[in-house]
Amino acid sequence: METIKFSNPEQEPMQIKNLSEFDLNYFKELEGDNGWLALGSTDYTNSQYFTVYGEHNEKLGIVGVFDTEEEKNVTHTVVDPKYRGQGLAAKFKDEIMDKLNLPYITLTISLDNIASIHATEKLPGVKKVSDEQYEKDFYKVKYIYERSQKNN
Repeated sequence: METIKFSNPEQEPMQIKNLSEFDLNYFKELEGDNGWLALGSTDYTNSQYFTVYGEHNEKLGIVGVFDTEEEKNVTHTVVDPKYRGQGLAAKFKDEIMDKLNLPYITLTISLDNIASIHATEKLPGVKKVSDEQYEKDFYKVKYIYERSQKNN
């Protein structure tokens, strides 16, 4: 497993213990009452969301996947602000792929979210699949993320 280096040497990178039952109240703490969620919407199928826990049972964030009519395994990732900047979003994606035995996930990222775009483009196994027209129409960039082997 890759070790992440921090500017504060006392801060250790968070490790994921498990994905557990989705905690809607925690999601609302992170995203507010108007936070977007695929659960319960008729536009999305196969929605599966989880709360991500660290090795000391701290809540690190939320991860989920859902299908649309056009796309499968679309990921929805929210890292708790207390733990951002540690590479956890990528770890969340790996965990949900492992838990649900998914061969790939689809990532759509707002063009405004430059940090997430740069982090995503560094992932081995990620491929940009959106074109200029898609990005103009939806103001998002789309990627497919596949892992050739499980990272331990």
